[in-house]
Amino acid sequence: MKKSFRLISVVAALALVLDANAQQASFTDDHRFSLELSTGIPYPMLIHSHTDPEPGTAEYAEWMQMRNDGQTRAETMYPNLTMMFSWHIDRNWELSIFCNAHGYTYEIRQHPKGFTEGMNWDYDVNTVTEVLERGYKNMAIVPGAILKYYWYNRDFWKWYSGAGVGYFVYGEAPLFDTRVVPELILAGTHFGRRHLYGVAEFTLGPTGLGPQLGLGYRF
Repeated sequence: MKKSFRLISVVAALALVLDANAQQASFTDDHRFSLELSTGIPYPMLIHSHTDPEPGTAEYAEWMQMRNDGQTRAETMYPNLTMMFSWHIDRNWELSIFCNAHGYTYEIRQHPKGFTEGMNWDYDVNTVTEVLERGYKNMAIVPGAILKYYWYNRDFWKWYSGAGVGYFVYGEAPLFDTRVVPELILAGTHFGRRHLYGVAEFTLGPTGLGPQLGLGYRF
């Protein structure tokens, strides 16, 4: 992910240098649409529902067996990529549709058994004896829509906030986990004139958690 941030930063800096001497461009009908590609920190809480499996199912039996053996499954999101298409309704309002995709790595961990006062022998889930298995599994796809308001709108520099929803789809058929989740852009900025510009956002939702960086193209 650090490499992705570094690459986008270099391309964004190059775009700003090339665009610095461009003529001033105002909001016209020739730039009513834009396409953006960004990456950042994924939102780990959206990986699944974190609820226990339904009793009587094969998943429940596997979960109970792991619990009895002192094993847990730890999951880490990687990577996070968002593509967004926007329609500039007017100078201050913009409607965007997006599609976010990310996967995750997992580890099955073994925990040591010890004596706990009042509970006899139990496993210490805060200590890892060894990692039994690790791998990469599944993808999460989140299409959605968001409405943005530009509260600072200048030729080169623009600031905005936005709110919308995403439809979270995760897992393997026929055990998909689906839900509608809120999407917030607490603060976002576009920097660059004319067609090519840089994007930086602080988001909370399916497109990511915290800072997101990317590039956009107006047409």
